[in-house]
Amino acid sequence: MSSALIIIDLIQDIVGEHAASHQQTHERGVIPLANKTAAYARSQKIPVIWIKVGFADDYHDIPTHSPMFNSVKQAGRLRLSSPGCDWIEGLDVQPQDEVMVKKAVSTFAGNSLHQWLSDRGYDHLLLGGVSSLMAIQSTARQAHDLGYKVSVLEDLCAAATQDAHVQSMAALGGMAYISSTAEWIKNSQ
Repeated sequence: MSSALIIIDLIQDIVGEHAASHQQTHERGVIPLANKTAAYARSQKIPVIWIKVGFADDYHDIPTHSPMFNSVKQAGRLRLSSPGCDWIEGLDVQPQDEVMVKKAVSTFAGNSLHQWLSDRGYDHLLLGGVSSLMAIQSTARQAHDLGYKVSVLEDLCAAATQDAHVQSMAALGGMAYISSTAEWIKNSQ
């Protein structure tokens, strides 16, 4: 089984100082753990794929009927040209890593991720990032339906609250393997 590590939405507008998931992301140590996990993946020749949500300045590319993304538009957030779509400070995105932009909640929305993975024979996705309740659940469910083996590295995820994170992990039990970064590293050696 050929694995790829996908880390989602570690950008200013989502995990920065004034974002809803900031506190839990910080308390759970998601950023340093993302760096450590990505470094390990690179050392094992496992591709690291960083995904962020973002839109054009005029928002012509938002999901038209989405209440959530229309409120983002009203607030002027998640524009690719703005600092809100910059990676969070301290994140170690390397030139050899893949970077893709998504256009909705799921990592597969509005980009060529599925094709990229399929073309290279990757069939096991290791997921981490924010938010457990939105992007992780949506991506895990879609990946499951597309036929991938899905492992969620739960310690590499966060939500606005610890309860939302725990409930999200429980909800994914039938579609994904819920694991930790330490367990994945141990089992991959």
